[in-house]
Amino acid sequence: MIYSYTITSKGQLTLPKKLRDTVGLRSGDKARISLLDNRTIVIKGPLDVASIRRDIGKPSGKQPLTAKERQKLAVRGL
Repeated sequence: MIYSYTITSKGQLTLPKKLRDTVGLRSGDKARISLLDNRTIVIKGPLDVASIRRDIGKPSGKQPLTAKERQKLAVRGL
């Protein structure tokens, strides 16, 4: 997909719905944006729990999570 954009005077642009859906971005989500070279911007959607688990695997420790650790994960929706 290739799109052309007009940048507003505030430096903003609108991502088309089809592109947002493909990347997995919803209203309120935080996207990860990086500069690949001096001319290429990379926009990545939020990570989901399944992809994180796939990438890092299961926890190796046998010690259970503390209540504070469980609370922090719950706040993040994990």
